[in-house]
Amino acid sequence: MGVLARAPIDLLRASFEDCPQCADVRRLVGPEIGLIQLRAKTPVTKTAFHLGEATVSRCVVELAGRRGYGVVLGSDLERAELVAVFDALLQDPQMYGELRPKLLQPAESAISVSRQRRANTAQATAAHFFTAARGGKTP
Repeated sequence: MGVLARAPIDLLRASFEDCPQCADVRRLVGPEIGLIQLRAKTPVTKTAFHLGEATVSRCVVELAGRRGYGVVLGSDLERAELVAVFDALLQDPQMYGELRPKLLQPAESAISVSRQRRANTAQATAAHFFTAARGGKTP
């Protein structure tokens, strides 16, 4: 689900358009936008606290007797529905074998590239502080 939720929307759209089974999708819930409560724990005492709320989009579909669920951060209804459709399709071992090289592997690669790009951007703006403990050497 995480790979589908983070996959580029263009890749999801293209895979959906190339999928003849997708015409038989029946929506059960949504797509709709809502809020979820974010909880966190303090690092020392492990006491749970309310961190805030996040907007999510969700959708539940049925396809060939299988239910697919899509929940994504943000208010992208189209993405939530596409994720739900592919979640239902990927439950079939034959479809999994077909979609793995066409959808999942390219999505994983795109996610990896995006993460690396963000990491490089963050590293480029990192502040390096000189301390006496390190003898003035940067990490």
